[in-house]
Amino acid sequence: MQQTSVAAVIISYQSDERLFRGLEALTPQVGRIIVVDNDSGDQVTDKLREAAEAHDNKIKLVLNDENVGLAAAQNQGIRLALEEGADWVLLLDDDSVPDAGMVAALLAAHASHPAPDRIGLVAPRLHDAEGTLKARAYISKHAFDFRPVRFGPGDVLDNVAFVIASGSLVKAEVFREVGMMREDFFVDYIDFDFAFRMKRFGWGLVAVGDAGLEHRLGEFEQKRLLGRDFRFNSHSGFRRYYIYRNRMRVWWAHGFRLPAFFAFEAASILIDLAKLILLEDDKLEKLGGIGRGVMHAVLGRDVRPAA
Repeated sequence: MQQTSVAAVIISYQSDERLFRGLEALTPQVGRIIVVDNDSGDQVTDKLREAAEAHDNKIKLVLNDENVGLAAAQNQGIRLALEEGADWVLLLDDDSVPDAGMVAALLAAHASHPAPDRIGLVAPRLHDAEGTLKARAYISKHAFDFRPVRFGPGDVLDNVAFVIASGSLVKAEVFREVGMMREDFFVDYIDFDFAFRMKRFGWGLVAVGDAGLEHRLGEFEQKRLLGRDFRFNSHSGFRRYYIYRNRMRVWWAHGFRLPAFFAFEAASILIDLAKLILLEDDKLEKLGGIGRGVMHAVLGRDVRPAA
């Protein structure tokens, strides 16, 4: 499989310099880049136009007049990639910067897998500039198995339960069989839902230690508590609304097929709430977002809160 069969889809929204660092790092690795911008403003779109012109139109721009959400924007880019005949679609956020050779390492891991025909997604090892993001994947060999596994260069992990969307290299065939991203999720837990649907259709996911991606989960913060320094990533009340609303939707859609996932989620919630209460600012706003998200999930409501 040649790298020219890969089309990258990047979603941008109020982006910073990491978007343009990512474009520079990615351009020599793929045959096509599709940037879908969710109304980031004139400054960002002007720089995107300059980047597209500088790379002989290898970069295609889709400029939305409003923020249509991560999932809808992903679907816009994926459909264009499929229409142009891509064999693989690489999904990236605008805060993700691929390491040199990331795409080649992902394709090589797929080609050398014992059963490549049923591997539908290969994902990189994530790291961040602050050192808070641990390189690990979540493995599930059966319904009562769901556990984190650390991995690094040289490792290839099979039986991966889910990966975050950014950095995921997905076979075009998967989208045709499994379907597209759930647009009613808007943002957050879209990748959980997609990975679990892949598993239901019999597709495998693999994590590749030789493929690196610089990424950030939330906003980086540093706080001192009880004489200790804590470095962590946090989310706004807006984002926590979607995290908690959509995680409940994922529970109902997929959780009963993977009971061990509930234990993982329970631990994640306890850690998140403890971090919020002990370390984060704007506690009431964020707790309010969580409460509204849970309530709207229970009521089946689709209400977009103010960002």
